[in-house]
Amino acid sequence: MPGKTSNRSLTALNWLNFSAADISDGVGPFLAVYLATNLHWEPGMIGMAISATTFSMVVGQSPAGYIVDNTRQKKIPIIVASLIVGVAALFLPFLKSFPIIICCQVVIGLAASFYVPTLVALASVVTEKGKFDHTLSKNQSYNHAGNVVAAVLTGVVARFTNNAGIFYVMMGLAVFCTISASFITQKGVPAAEAENAGKNETKKGFFREVLCNKPFLVFLLLTVIFYFSNGAMLPLVAQEIAKAKPENSTLYLAACIIIAQLVMVPTVYICGKQAQKGRKKLLVVAFILLATRGVLYTLTDKVVHLLSFQVLDGMAAGVFSVTAIMVVNDLMGNSDRASFAQGMLAASLSLGSTLSNLVSGFIVDAAGFKIGFAVLSALALGALLLLWKAMPETLKKT
Repeated sequence: MPGKTSNRSLTALNWLNFSAADISDGVGPFLAVYLATNLHWEPGMIGMAISATTFSMVVGQSPAGYIVDNTRQKKIPIIVASLIVGVAALFLPFLKSFPIIICCQVVIGLAASFYVPTLVALASVVTEKGKFDHTLSKNQSYNHAGNVVAAVLTGVVARFTNNAGIFYVMMGLAVFCTISASFITQKGVPAAEAENAGKNETKKGFFREVLCNKPFLVFLLLTVIFYFSNGAMLPLVAQEIAKAKPENSTLYLAACIIIAQLVMVPTVYICGKQAQKGRKKLLVVAFILLATRGVLYTLTDKVVHLLSFQVLDGMAAGVFSVTAIMVVNDLMGNSDRASFAQGMLAASLSLGSTLSNLVSGFIVDAAGFKIGFAVLSALALGALLLLWKAMPETLKKT
């Protein structure tokens, strides 16, 4: 019976990751289409609406992790967050006021802040000792597969509902998240607590445990740089495609996203098998792939080539995303700040992506697309050097 319960929980966690994939970004780029087409908002107002979600997630992810750390039943935060997102999505099609929609986006962003730390915490509490890497990589495979399905489903539904259906898809995914989470059963106490049971050591203070953990801080910096380098590449590619193929630019952009997400599915699964050989090697591969992709973008602007380079996007982002969670778990998984640390990782990711899109736009305006890609690629190479010199291997030999 324990085995059946464990298998049921693992299956439910996989499907929770699948359905949570698109919720963490709100409705992504589809929101921009809805606001521009249905409400006739100006680009500046649309940017503020999208940024409201992103910024609230940057602010909310670390506190969300702290709450998850102090919640005994780890599935409760994601159930509550999903219900909030579902209710917000239900009312969004009926809202027209700029301030009210902005407030709604902030609420969605704060609720979505709970997804990453809760999903990692759930992987920890339902996984047998020594199998965290395998569980996490399988979760991430479902997550990226969910992104592909959600993108296609949202596009189709939006086509037949005058764009308003994008919110109903998000509501449906939120309901599916709630149902999936309800089937997850924890195995007593988290592995981290079990390993520390019986030890009479005094808990480290917050400052010493988190802010004085040099490898952890170095890795947060590497995460910001990785997503600073990676975040703006696809939007810049989309702009180049729009110039070359304006009549089919949306179709090509969708193809770019789907190619990358499809490549991520097997990539993160393979990473789970290779992770036991060392995390640092995988991180090196991720930065090399990212830098290579940036360099290739400076060599051609042909659409077919730009699409093919998205394979490197899927590989680099897939390797880094799953390995990053493992690294933070290595460094902080045995502490009572583990989910808080995962929240800080997610906040670093969001911060890097936000800064990337902001800064790269000015660079491209001043010097052109090729220089923009070259700068982003140079950042990746600089981070590779920092990784090699300052970041230790975090995998603990058993």
